[in-house]
Amino acid sequence: MEHQDDQQEQVGEEASIGELLFRWRDYTPLPLVFLLLFVAKPTVLSATIGTLLLVAGELLRIYSVAFIGGISRTRKGSLGDHLVTEGPFRYVRNPLYCGNFIIVCGVAIFASVFWFFLLTLLGFMVQYFYIVKYEEKLLRDKFAETFVSYTRQVPAWLPKRWPQGEEIQWPDTFAWAFKSEKRTLLAILGVLILLLLKA
Repeated sequence: MEHQDDQQEQVGEEASIGELLFRWRDYTPLPLVFLLLFVAKPTVLSATIGTLLLVAGELLRIYSVAFIGGISRTRKGSLGDHLVTEGPFRYVRNPLYCGNFIIVCGVAIFASVFWFFLLTLLGFMVQYFYIVKYEEKLLRDKFAETFVSYTRQVPAWLPKRWPQGEEIQWPDTFAWAFKSEKRTLLAILGVLILLLLKA
């Protein structure tokens, strides 16, 4: 019983850190972006691969947002009436953050500086470890056993299998997704422009 209490206390602490990082997640990458402007040494190859990854990551984000609506499912009041398990959520629990990871890798590869790549990945892993703890606590509190069962069936990051052509689900519309992703698209464009100027 004491061990269970300790576990719950640890989860609560991790969720509190995650809540703070979630609120500030639009700003936490800024120090790395500023550092990037001084250390980046892009080549044609690194810029090409990096840009392709940026596009792929954002496409995954748009596809994911199209299934959860125009705003994140864990913003205030937006958990919804049911747990979203359609589309990419059938294969991983955090497809939006998988998209973020691909975008982050794209930026780091574009820079073509190995130690910056490692620093960026470390920052991502630390931040999203706590953010996911926070989000999953909210979802567990809201959907109880439904969410617990979902976590048993669907991995957090790496899919157990990839969907085949006819299994891919498409949303009714992408309109809300594009509207919701406007800031992200502008941020990516801004970083790309800065990196190209640096090159």
